[in-house]
Amino acid sequence: MLKPARMRSILAYVPPHRNGIGADPLRSPSNVSALDLANPCGRLPNVTTTDTVLQPRIALPHAKPLWTPSDPRRRCSTASATYRRFAATTSPLSHADPKTARNGKTAQPSWKRAGKPRITRIVDAGSSIWAIPSASAFPIVAGVNGPQADKSIRGGPMRKTSLTRRQLLGLGATVAAGSLASASLGGCAPAANTEARKEGSDEPEPSQEGVEYELNPQDGSYTAFTTDYSHLFSSMQVGSRTVKNRIVKSGATSRTVSQGAGFSDDVKNFYGSMAAGGVGLIWMDQFVDFTGKAANGNTPIANDEDAALCRQFTDYVHDQGALIGMQVWGPWSQCSCDGAITAPFENRAAVRKMLSIDEIHAFQADLVHRCEMMQKAGFDGVTLNAGCDHTFSSFLSRFWNTQRDDEYGPQSYENRARILTELIGQIRKACGADFIVEVLYNGVEDNVEYLGKNDGCMTIEEAKEFARLFEKAGADMLQIRYGAYGYHAASFFTDALHAVESGNTGYGTRVDFRRHFEGKVNGQFDGACALLEVAAEIKQAVGIPVGTVGVMDPRLAPDLIDNALAEGKIDYIAMTRPLMCDPELPNKLREGRRDEVAPCNHCLTCLQAVLPHPVTVGCRCNATFGRVKDGGIKTSAKPEPAASPRKVMVVGGGPAGMEAARIAAERGHEVTLYEEDGSLSGLMTFAATVKGPHEKIADFCAYLERQQEVKGVTVTTGTKVDAGLVAEEAPDVVVVAVGGVRPALDAPGAEGSPLVKTIEEAAAGADLGERVVVVGDNHHAIDLAVFLIKRGKAVIILSGRTQEFFDVEHPSWVRYSTKAWMESKGLRVFYESALLAIEEGGVSVATNFGATVSVPCDSVVNCQPLTPNTELFDTIPADIEKHLVGDAAVFSTIAEAVSSGNQAARAI
Repeated sequence: MLKPARMRSILAYVPPHRNGIGADPLRSPSNVSALDLANPCGRLPNVTTTDTVLQPRIALPHAKPLWTPSDPRRRCSTASATYRRFAATTSPLSHADPKTARNGKTAQPSWKRAGKPRITRIVDAGSSIWAIPSASAFPIVAGVNGPQADKSIRGGPMRKTSLTRRQLLGLGATVAAGSLASASLGGCAPAANTEARKEGSDEPEPSQEGVEYELNPQDGSYTAFTTDYSHLFSSMQVGSRTVKNRIVKSGATSRTVSQGAGFSDDVKNFYGSMAAGGVGLIWMDQFVDFTGKAANGNTPIANDEDAALCRQFTDYVHDQGALIGMQVWGPWSQCSCDGAITAPFENRAAVRKMLSIDEIHAFQADLVHRCEMMQKAGFDGVTLNAGCDHTFSSFLSRFWNTQRDDEYGPQSYENRARILTELIGQIRKACGADFIVEVLYNGVEDNVEYLGKNDGCMTIEEAKEFARLFEKAGADMLQIRYGAYGYHAASFFTDALHAVESGNTGYGTRVDFRRHFEGKVNGQFDGACALLEVAAEIKQAVGIPVGTVGVMDPRLAPDLIDNALAEGKIDYIAMTRPLMCDPELPNKLREGRRDEVAPCNHCLTCLQAVLPHPVTVGCRCNATFGRVKDGGIKTSAKPEPAASPRKVMVVGGGPAGMEAARIAAERGHEVTLYEEDGSLSGLMTFAATVKGPHEKIADFCAYLERQQEVKGVTVTTGTKVDAGLVAEEAPDVVVVAVGGVRPALDAPGAEGSPLVKTIEEAAAGADLGERVVVVGDNHHAIDLAVFLIKRGKAVIILSGRTQEFFDVEHPSWVRYSTKAWMESKGLRVFYESALLAIEEGGVSVATNFGATVSVPCDSVVNCQPLTPNTELFDTIPADIEKHLVGDAAVFSTIAEAVSSGNQAARAI
């Protein structure tokens, strides 16, 4: 029991158990009312109660907080209630003061500088009560500016406000150009917490009796930006070669097409733009035919003539000041052991087959030949992919290497590493000292499919031993990943384990980053820089450059990354997705144009998974990526300048409209963008609200808005465009991007029913009650369902599709992991069902098993697919060129809306 004399923080009550799906008994005692602020020290004095705001009329105690603000959601359990505390002088919404950010260090929050705490207001947003600094300039919106530690504000009704889209996204005038909306989501961690991470502690901080720590609390301070990137843009020595900066493009897929002799324009544009954009070292993905006999017709490098043709491309890369190499790896079928692959997030089409010693030697010889041909084609090196659970990794890890008793078996470090150390020596002998050899491998491993069953998973100490062996064999550099067995994508997308909820394994369970992966993987930063400390420990064991992947995005985490380079924790960063979004990222950062960098959204739209998924794969931000291979955009190069400038009217300020305006203006057209609302964003408002900060949608919206300024687009808001305005403006071209129309529910009792809500009402905090029926299973429906489940709602989805096509609009990795998460929270889905009627207190549903069932509920949210909106389009005269884009044409995702706008602007 806390004594009154020791009371040093606000204790905010979390309301009673509602017997709803997703309710947390620790947070929900049933014997105290929702607005009871009783605590072990008595009631807070002089508190007035309004609809949703409680305003204390007193300054809070001046004593030092009982708990450190790095974990501002520790809870104090008593016999009568569970309380959530908040530091008296700071909150998850508070910012570090930029005036005190100097010398590349994160600014201290005001509670460390001021002699007295500020008066704080308490905001009741539904069922949780948050302490917010009164000076906060940000609107209180669930899921957007709410604390990242919970990523949501649980519970019931939230007072509707008249916030504009800009306010809802946190993109108001108070946010300086170039700042990240996501930076407002958490305070700076105190030094004590940072030191604990440095010491490698995997235990929670000391706590008072009865106080539990929050699982995977989030800390938004990683987005701090005070650096000039001086260390990022310093040169690096790799063997005998010099890399101009510390930015390495990792060897992930490019989804480009290159067939026939010499590299295609698509390959040249994709990788060439990265070289011209300022990348120091590029690792290409493995799509080349080194035999000249491949049935797929991929570009061959099988002889000197082939190599000479490909050298034209590598010469261009070198002319941009970059180095370039290629990644090689072995598939699942070439393994240290035999066995089927059963994990649903892995390639179940493959079967592991143990390589014999002769087959190992043949495999090594083939890779040496490939390196020789690469070198003839002008490539500067090779990266040996021993990460994830591919061929090399299956020998390194005791998790897989369990069946051999030969010199490649698990009996010693040397045996396990032998397939690689022999290969490194052979490559060095064949290609010489100037040919760079990088080894990419797991620095730590765990089993996310079956948490706790991690016998044989690699430890950091083992990884350090391998680092020494690789260096001794002749490796020039080491790139550190981790192994998340059972979830292939999570082994290189560290943010994949943060989709929906931090630690989400995709199996209905959660990783505890303080304990799993030896407690070495940083789970505080939403997946960003997750392996920084793992790589730092391994670097201590060797004298060659060490880098790492894992959302090492210098736009997103500027100070964290540049300081890590300055402190010698790592020597370089490896990334692909940020460069897919914006190949010019390095140059823009170096030139001080960070606000012009297209932000990676962490949406995982960019990778075709090993899971069934019939939807186009491509980048949400960069419409050229992926769609060259799948059709649509014909080239990944920048859009061609217009033959003659034309007057273009773009109607609609959502993602499709803003992208169309941006590209049309870039081509030289005179562009005016019209938006009926008072600000831009379209349905990205809804997406940012329900998805929360993880997918960086607010950043993307800010980028698109900034691009209108950069490209010279005239933006007119608060104006509804009709046929009269089109005639008055007399444009040469009209691009209609007004969004789709959601049809009304076609069921008896729906019209005028108080149960029926729109998605906008539901996201804005309308009183939905406890049991919510969501009609629809598209991406809008699923995102809203997750949002509601996090707030303790019992959600039932009425899906008109089969399980195979449930939520098919989302990227496959996200789709499967989200479904498992929702099911673990008690989601109920009626597949192939239809809404028959809305009745008093519930709905009537036709099921796929032949029965009509009554489903009790407190509200029904209409999430049916949008239908095309051609009303304005149909009124535009035939002599005016016109394009219908985005949801106005076809209901789809943000990525597809951006793509359609991009393609329309290219066609003008």
